[in-house]
Amino acid sequence: MRIKKFFITILMSCFIFPCQAFEIVATVNDEVISDYDVSARIRMMEVLMKIPPEVAQSNEMRQRVLNTLIDEQIKIQEAVALNIELAEAEIAHGISYLEEQNQMPEGSLRKLFKENQVDFNTLERQIKADLGWLKVLRVKNEKPPVVTEDEISKEQKKLEKEVIQPAYLIAEIYIPFGKDKGKSQEKVNELFNQVVAGSSFPELAMENSKGETALSGGDLGWVRPGQMEKAVDNILPYMRAGQLSKPIEGEKGYYLILMREQQKELTSTDVEAWTVSQLLISKDKLVPIMTEIQKNPDCKTFNILAEKEGLKGSGIMPDMVVARMPDQLYQALKDISVGKITGPIDGNDFYLFLMKCDSKIISVLPDKELIKTRLEMVKMEEISNEMLKNLRQNALIEKR
Repeated sequence: MRIKKFFITILMSCFIFPCQAFEIVATVNDEVISDYDVSARIRMMEVLMKIPPEVAQSNEMRQRVLNTLIDEQIKIQEAVALNIELAEAEIAHGISYLEEQNQMPEGSLRKLFKENQVDFNTLERQIKADLGWLKVLRVKNEKPPVVTEDEISKEQKKLEKEVIQPAYLIAEIYIPFGKDKGKSQEKVNELFNQVVAGSSFPELAMENSKGETALSGGDLGWVRPGQMEKAVDNILPYMRAGQLSKPIEGEKGYYLILMREQQKELTSTDVEAWTVSQLLISKDKLVPIMTEIQKNPDCKTFNILAEKEGLKGSGIMPDMVVARMPDQLYQALKDISVGKITGPIDGNDFYLFLMKCDSKIISVLPDKELIKTRLEMVKMEEISNEMLKNLRQNALIEKR
């Protein structure tokens, strides 16, 4: 019956849009996933994640997207089996949440999809699967996973050592040796020269990297000593923010590493922190802003001014660890007292004013309640993965 309904939908669509072939590429417990579904999701990824077409249209990407759609279909089916329903308002809220998280005006996602001819149903399907699965997890696991005091204590001791270590925000391009190590070396050298010449590192990573981070432009997030293989780990302390490494020979392939940001080593978990408000303005607004600043506003007034008149990025920056501040920011603030303003600082296309709002001692170690919550989330993710694995094994899945 479900398959019949699918074909009726296709036939009816021919009266609205130019009729095209919808090839079935997989079935999940008699429900179909079509080539159109895969293409629509890939097109969405191209627009939202800015994935180059040659990467998005690769066979590897199509298989990855198909596997994602299969998992989503399993999640949706399990929600239906448990009589879990989602109201239209819940899906709309999910869309609004995505817009809010990405600092997009309300309604802009639907507009973006329309402008780029992306089927909005593919986003709604993804949100429906995710929200429905959350409800499935709640139904099958009424109480949160048990986290013991001993587990919290062990995690706290582990974090006490980790949080004071230096950290590096890095991105990678990974080229495995393969059958011809010489060709791999030529390839990584070629990519190095392209980045040096001005090519986009994220785009080159998407197009060429064979690592798991390729889809995210090579983004590895924050790493600490010992988390990367030795050849990469050894070079990180000697790199500067914004610097590109020369090709690094690892155990099974070559790496290019882009150092995006760094956090310095701390001597203690209790550190000095400043609350800072910043105001970025276009250069034509300098005179009226200077008039307001000369009134010696307090932090609250200055922050209201920053949010009202400032460019994107203006506003409060709470609890900035002094020892890990970017050098330029530290130099601009180190000699001014709390409640004072420094600036204008020339930023080429804008001027920057900074106010030091507060100075205090904080702990960089999460409190016990937060550690407990994080451990619960880890355990819940393990439960989720195991449930999905079992459902996948018991499902009748056929790829065509």
